[in-house]
Amino acid sequence: MTDTSQVLRPVLSFLHHHKPFSQMSLTHQEYLAMHLEQVFFAEGDSILSSREGRVETFYIIKSGLVCAENNMDKLSINVQEALQPVIILEPGDCFPLTALINKRAVNFQHRALKSTICYKLKHYHFEYLMQHSSTFHHFIFAHIAS
Repeated sequence: MTDTSQVLRPVLSFLHHHKPFSQMSLTHQEYLAMHLEQVFFAEGDSILSSREGRVETFYIIKSGLVCAENNMDKLSINVQEALQPVIILEPGDCFPLTALINKRAVNFQHRALKSTICYKLKHYHFEYLMQHSSTFHHFIFAHIAS
């Protein structure tokens, strides 16, 4: 391991336990680890919503749970129905893939179901990995296609 990877050991250890990161080359894992920022969200905090406009950040859940739920439709009569969880995301899961690829806002509001720590990656670093890591590129497009 390089000196850089020694400093990044905790992040690299996390990445080694989750696909597609565990399948990426060490060079790409180190690139990702060097550019990730850690952010904390308390239970109920909004992480992403369509009101924020075009997505500029890729998130990887380190710990906690994130709920992706329908944005409340103005025409919806039943508020409880409008906010039903669609997807529960766990540690190792990443989001918002489709919005990042399509350079648009998210369709779902993402919020912390409990205290959550995420790694976040700026869009231009995400784009770099998409162009230089075939493993990452294939994972993202396979995930979007499913």
